[in-house]
Amino acid sequence: MANIFDSASRKNSVIIDRRVFDPQHTPPSLNHRDTQIRAMVLNLADALDGHIPGNMILFGPSGVGKTAASRFVAQQLEERAQIIGSSIYTHEINCQHVNTRYRVLHGIAERLQQPGDQIIPFTGWPADRVLSEAIRRMDRHGGVHILILDEMDQLASRSEDQLLYDLTSLNVLLRESRASIIGISNDIGFTERIPGPIRSRLSAEDIIFTPYGSEQIADILEDRAKIGLRQGSWNEVTIRFCADLSAKEHGDARRAIDLLRVSTLRAESAQCNSIEIEHVQSAHKQVEHERVISLLQGLPLHQKLTMTSIIINERNGVLTQTTGTIWETYTQACRFAGMKPLTSRSLSSIINSFHSASLAHVKNVSLGRRGRTKHVSSLIPRGIDAIGIMSEVDETIKLVANGTYKLQRRL
Repeated sequence: MANIFDSASRKNSVIIDRRVFDPQHTPPSLNHRDTQIRAMVLNLADALDGHIPGNMILFGPSGVGKTAASRFVAQQLEERAQIIGSSIYTHEINCQHVNTRYRVLHGIAERLQQPGDQIIPFTGWPADRVLSEAIRRMDRHGGVHILILDEMDQLASRSEDQLLYDLTSLNVLLRESRASIIGISNDIGFTERIPGPIRSRLSAEDIIFTPYGSEQIADILEDRAKIGLRQGSWNEVTIRFCADLSAKEHGDARRAIDLLRVSTLRAESAQCNSIEIEHVQSAHKQVEHERVISLLQGLPLHQKLTMTSIIINERNGVLTQTTGTIWETYTQACRFAGMKPLTSRSLSSIINSFHSASLAHVKNVSLGRRGRTKHVSSLIPRGIDAIGIMSEVDETIKLVANGTYKLQRRL
């Protein structure tokens, strides 16, 4: 009797190394980021001599190589330090998930734990005690500690001011070691939300990562294809098609790599030995729908409320939405949800993040003497019920969607 997995054999798979399509994969070299890497190297070279490197913030939209560049440079830095006998330790923390003072300090201390150290619980200690223990362990190791804070903008809220103060004060508190911060953010304006004294202590160099162009994405995809795909299963035409689609829409290498991955799966499902244009076109629709659904499900509550407000406005016939019209609906949505609204400035930042994620098109518009505003329109593909998707994972949105809203003027 045949086994149900017989037809699922991967012996003749188009993909021969799936690791190159993993979002966490760090390639042995990075294409088209020489300028940014050079700036990071010049700054971090001081660490090899035991000096304090300057702090840096890597800015740019998603998928433009910020995290990959920081990991690549950190790995090279540690390798060089080992050769010359320097002590350098890198600590990468994703602030999207580890986003409180306690958890960030706990993460640093945990990476430096040695046999005999007291186990720091996930909760229960005063945060100041966790800070003291992290400092003790950093000094015990000595050398230079590089703190890589991915999604650092998540810490730019009043509730986490103390954490940012702690991190920017480390070199005052440390005795036998030094520390430097590499922040990573999609939001180029987030440092303006940090209190002035902390921003002054941070004193970071800005390193800007711009979206990739078609030629650059094609180079990146070709490098991955050479390692990850069976020879003869791809050609320059399909790689170029993937790159052109990605460059026109977002310039995001991560999404372009995922498009190539899904295209190979489509080719395999069709029992084809090579990836054709139609496989890329089919994969593009699938990837875009899955991406939008995943983003909508993962939005924090106030971002869900903001997106719900944008969609409700569209349904009410508001053809040109501004921050003001969105704010009016958002405050009503917060009332239905029993939530206190964020400030208008925070709402504006959320709207900017939608633009970076390609969930909305945002255009800054000058009103002359009346200042500036934004014109906003949703980019949710037809066929995706955004409010329904958000309601499935958050009952609050279902409550908000059923509210009766004051009809806004049509523009």
